[in-house]
Amino acid sequence: MFFLLNNRLKKNISIILLAFIAVLLCVYFFTQKAQEQTVATSTDYIMNTVVEQKLFGKNAQTAIDEIRTQLIEMESKLSMHIDTSEISQINKNAGKAPVKVSDEVFEILKRAKSYSEQSDGIFDITIAPLTSLWNITSDSPSVPAQSDIDEALSKVGYENLILNEEEKTAYLTQEGAAIDLGGVAKGIAGEKVMQIAKENGIKSGYVSIGGNLTVIGKKPQGEDFYFGIRDPRGDASEYIAKITLPDKIMATSGDYERYFIQDSKRYHHILDTSNGYPSESDLISVSVISEDGGLTDFLSTTFFVAGKETTLKYMNEDKYSLVIVDKDKNVYYSQSLEGIIEPNSEKSEYVFHCVRN
Repeated sequence: MFFLLNNRLKKNISIILLAFIAVLLCVYFFTQKAQEQTVATSTDYIMNTVVEQKLFGKNAQTAIDEIRTQLIEMESKLSMHIDTSEISQINKNAGKAPVKVSDEVFEILKRAKSYSEQSDGIFDITIAPLTSLWNITSDSPSVPAQSDIDEALSKVGYENLILNEEEKTAYLTQEGAAIDLGGVAKGIAGEKVMQIAKENGIKSGYVSIGGNLTVIGKKPQGEDFYFGIRDPRGDASEYIAKITLPDKIMATSGDYERYFIQDSKRYHHILDTSNGYPSESDLISVSVISEDGGLTDFLSTTFFVAGKETTLKYMNEDKYSLVIVDKDKNVYYSQSLEGIIEPNSEKSEYVFHCVRN
């Protein structure tokens, strides 16, 4: 009898233990799910633009705080408008002496100069004399005199930037030359965002840096995040298509972002280094999607200036995908985006074309 009771007791204990373990697993599972759905948001003004963050996960707030700190630090080093930045020091010493910079800034300068070389100067990190002259974001911008444009243009040339790998110095050989990293900084910042998010175990969320999007995974419930591609001729809330881009970065360049009207003509902020004027490309919007944030920023500017005919030749490269809009409201997109991009049926004036290999 004792033996039977003992066996029953053991069985009962085993059942109780199994039930207890099952309860613990359920609690752990639901706790993990709850933590994954914990959301943190923020809106800041950094890098001369609005930065919006929405991240999910138990470390979401920590990640947001770290991202904010990192972006502020990047701005303090890279902005040509901050007097104490490393870029400002290089610009002040143009034609005078090399300037020692941090490893981070040196690597960014190397990338930016390489992009300038790859584009044959369509994208040029020494465009600052022109951007400062046009000053399109000022309260009362106007078309500069031709003589002033010619003078500024004479100081633009990435070849004049000498980078010393051993000494980690940067030197602009011509006095009055200056660097403007505005064309790649937000994209590279997107890479930092992705890195910080992953280090904090974030698997879901997104960060917008002035419209440059960094997307981490999908929604906590497993659904895709969808984002609108803005109507280049509509209000900021209007879109021509929606798109999903998990674990990707998207940069967009368009003539609608920053511009002014003079004598019934639109003058936008994307300058053509061949003549010193805003680009008169037949494109009005270029979006580039990739895991490489610097590449997206660089290519969106380069393809915008290069124009439709050139850009159509590069629609189906391995490292990125494209969505471009021409002045006739034709929308061309890479084959890799088929089934991912969804046109807005309310914007029937835009005609969509998938560009195949």
